[in-house]
Formats: sequence, C-alpha cells, structure tokens
Amino acid sequence: MASSIIHFLLVLFVYISFSDAQLPTHPGIVFDLERDSSTLQYLVKINQGTPRREVKLVVDLGGKLPWFACREGYNSSSLRQVSCTSSQCSQADKPVSTCADPKICSISIRNPVTRSVGKGELISDIVTVKSDPDNQQTPVPSSRNVAFGCAATSNIFSGLAKASKGVAGLGRLSALSLASQFAVGFQYPNIFAVDLHDSVTDEKILETTGKIYFGGGPYIHYFWGISDLADRVLTYTPLLINPKRKEEYFVDVKSIKVHGETLLINNKLLSINKTTGIGGTKIDIRIPYTTLETSIYKTFIKAHTEWVDRLNIANAELMDFPNITRVAAVAPFTTCYDSSTIILRGPSVVNNVAPSVSFVFPTSVWNISIFDLVIAKEGVACVAFVDGGLKPMTSIVIGARQIGFLEFDILRSRLGFEEPNLKESVNS
Repeated sequence: MASSIIHFLLVLFVYISFSDAQLPTHPGIVFDLERDSSTLQYLVKINQGTPRREVKLVVDLGGKLPWFACREGYNSSSLRQVSCTSSQCSQADKPVSTCADPKICSISIRNPVTRSVGKGELISDIVTVKSDPDNQQTPVPSSRNVAFGCAATSNIFSGLAKASKGVAGLGRLSALSLASQFAVGFQYPNIFAVDLHDSVTDEKILETTGKIYFGGGPYIHYFWGISDLADRVLTYTPLLINPKRKEEYFVDVKSIKVHGETLLINNKLLSINKTTGIGGTKIDIRIPYTTLETSIYKTFIKAHTEWVDRLNIANAELMDFPNITRVAAVAPFTTCYDSSTIILRGPSVVNNVAPSVSFVFPTSVWNISIFDLVIAKEGVACVAFVDGGLKPMTSIVIGARQIGFLEFDILRSRLGFEEPNLKESVNS
C-alpha cells in the first residue's frame, strides 16, 4: 500500500514538473484585424504612443520591421529616437554603413505591395497590449517599448490600404519584426497565429474581421456541431527557408489534390531553386486568393471543371440536386458558376466526399474544405484561385481566402494548420 502511494506521488510530481516546464513565462497577447474592402489587405490595429492612439498597419509576413508615418499627425511624448550606435540599429537595413549623426539611426524601409524601398529613421514608442482572454495565466504588463521605422518619404505608401499608416512586418528571422520584439519583450515563445475568418460583415466583398495572436494558444473558437467553445487542434508541417527570401514563410508542398484527384505538376515548380530562390510554395495573407503558376493553374481548373461535369452526371441519375451551371467569369477569376445551383456538400456533411482542395506535405495533408469557391458578386460563385503567370518568383502563393487559421511557430520552425470547420466555410 505504501509503495503504491509513493509511486502515485512520484508520477504526480513528474507530471506537474513536466506541465510547468511547458508553460511560457507570460500568456500571449492578441490584436484585432480588419480587412480593407478595396485592397483586401489585412490591417492590424495597434494601440501605441502617449496619449494612446490606434494605428492601423498592413500585415506583411515577410517584412523585417514595423514602420509607419510618424511625422504627420502623430504626436507622442513617449516617442524616442534610436541611436545609430545601438544594437537595434545594427539589426536594421541601412542605406549607408556609417553614422552621419550618432543620435539618429537612418534605415531603409520596404513597401510589400510596390516592392519599393524608401528612407526612414528607427524610433521606439510604447505599445499597449491586451492579454489573450482565453489564456488562464497571470495577465501580462500592459505596455512595452517597440522599435518602428518612421517613413521619411510619402511615396512609400503607394498601394497600401488608405486606412493604414504603414506596415506591420512579421518576418521570420529579423530581430526587429513584431513577432520577435513581442517574444523578447513579453518573454514568451516566438509564435504567432492568424485567424482570418473570425467573423464576416459582408459576404459579397468578404469584408471580415479577424485576430492575430502572439505567444501561442489556446485558440478558442466556436466548434460547429458542438454547442460549446473548443481549442483548435492543429497539424504541423516544417517551414522551409528560401535562401534568397529568408524572412518569408515557405512550406514543402509535394502535390495538390482537387476533389481527390492528384494534379500532374512539374515537380521542379514545387522546389525552391537554392541559387535564384525561384519556385516553391509560400504563405502570404496580403494576397487575397491563392495564385498558381500558369501550368499548375490550367491543370487545377481542368480538374475542377471535370469534377463539376462528373457531379452533374451523378445528379442527373439521382435527380436529387440541380446541375451546377457555368456563368460568365468575374475578374480576376476564370471559372464561375450560378451560386444557386451549388449545393453544400463537404467532408463534414458526407463522409465519403473528398475535400475540395488538398495541399499534400511530406507527412501531412492540409484540406481546404470548401474554400475553393468565393461569392464574386450576387448569384455568382467563382473558383477562388488565380493565374499567377508563366514565370512567377513563387510557383504557389497560398492566399488569405484559403488560409482561415494558421499558426507560425518560428521557435520550432513549423506551420500549424487545421481543416476549416464547416460553419466558417459557409459564412466566409
């Protein structure tokens, strides 16, 4: 009896010790996202400065640092110049290697839309955050100093959403990216996650709100079919490094399936050329719809239309569903249907129905559920993939429409994904 009690206490001790070892020092933090109806870019809303004000920045997964217009209408008593001799300045891209003024850190900033580079200065200011309400740990302190680029030229804002004041860089390796700065400042793992289908305010233009989490989960959401909230269950695949674009998030897509059919794709397009950085697959929420290199796109659309033809034949035999009717395309899409003829039938409804689109990784599969379609205008649903051209830098760019929810675990160099639940798919 005594030995059993001792054994139980030892197991309990090991369990508690292990559990404690897995917990970050502080809980994560969360920011609201909104989608611009014109550019379809996602903007993160950050409270910063003294007095505190909301600044909207376009989310750029490959950006090295956050930057904004700090010279026009931005007055903050907590804003400070970062000196040229500081360690933070040494981590930024600079137009010259020498210090013209030791009190000022002159830097280069990049527009992710136009890819233009402008001049700026490195500054710091207070950012006020809120803890993830789903995390039960002790709330984090409400503010930290964060380094930003201050744009010195007005033309650097071309192509950005009008409501934005700049860009929120979330680059993978940069010590100045928001993800890295928050991880160091708040002492939690270098992990962030985006929830792009948190809610929908306009189905036609897909003007949505979402969230971006820093520091890890839990990621509580409403699980359709269960009258309760649940944490997201993620599957992981390794992140790859593109030697020419190290800040961006690449994954190893081996093949694509459309309604269960594996596409015939030139494997060279799926690999990253180590010399040029061309090819492969990356994640980019700034791109509204997944883009495919032209030959991949043609194969994709052919497989999709053939599936519709097979489905229409099956429907004619069963006489249960109307024929899916092709209609005039709505740019930028090439294949569109009468939305009233499309009956919702996904893997969550009929177990033997293959997912609409699947990205196949070496050891896992990311099913996109019914995010292959989008309401382009009233009564018209289009295949929500776009021709990326004959010679794009990246063969496949997985865009916001197909993403739903993703976790970028920089610490472990992996991407966490889940199959979108049906409720989100219907309403998005």
